[in-house]
Amino acid sequence: MRRYYFPIFHNGETQTDDVGEMFSSAEVASRYGARVARDIASDPDCDRDAGTVVIVVDASGAAIARHRVR
Repeated sequence: MRRYYFPIFHNGETQTDDVGEMFSSAEVASRYGARVARDIASDPDCDRDAGTVVIVVDASGAAIARHRVR
């Protein structure tokens, strides 16, 4: 299991994720990041034009996926 982080870029600012989640692979972490983006988009108050992106980052700090909130 490896730790992955899911910072969110929204309105020009980044909300960091200092805790992260444990996943068995980068693929599983990326799917989780996509689900987070879908959950954000499902909020009726979500501004889908704000350019919000959920970024999936591995423990070394490398971005492995980006999921746009639509």
